Amino acid sequence: MILATLLSPLFAMQAAGESAVAIKNDNPETWSVEYPRLIQPMVADYRRCLVVTDRRISGRADLEQQHAADITRCAARKAKAIAESNEILAGAKTTLTPAQVDTLFDNIGKIHVARGRDLDQQFITRVSGAQAASESYDATRPKGLVLELRDASVVKARTDAAAAAAGAATAAAKKDKDGK
Repeated sequence: MILATLLSPLFAMQAAGESAVAIKNDNPETWSVEYPRLIQPMVADYRRCLVVTDRRISGRADLEQQHAADITRCAARKAKAIAESNEILAGAKTTLTPAQVDTLFDNIGKIHVARGRDLDQQFITRVSGAQAASESYDATRPKGLVLELRDASVVKARTDAAAAAAGAATAAAKKDKDGK
């Protein structure tokens, strides 16, 4: 019994090295990748290289090009990550071949470029929506002098206040006239 308690963490740790890590996709048009947990540090390092950079927002849709440039910028990091992954997986109990590891890192790069493309599409959609709203407003806005239309209750309140003030002024004038 005691032996089983002592050995169970060891077996759990061995199994953890072989479990697959998946990036879930909620939309069937998006990418997903699966890889053994053993190579997670190499995948994270390559993804960090792709993501951690300065983006230039210039008012035009060029984020896909910027994301594609990250692939060439991180080529050395990718090669190192593939080599380290293959080295680690050589003695592991996994069915991931070196060609599949290469495909995995290629897909990570394609996902990165697809994110840039998606940002460009969002930008284009928002700009065209704003332009259509502006054109619609310009087409339907009133031309020339715009009069302020007031609610009837506001007009009545002002009329009543003016009438009360006029009545008070008339009463004061009558009192002055009678008092002389």
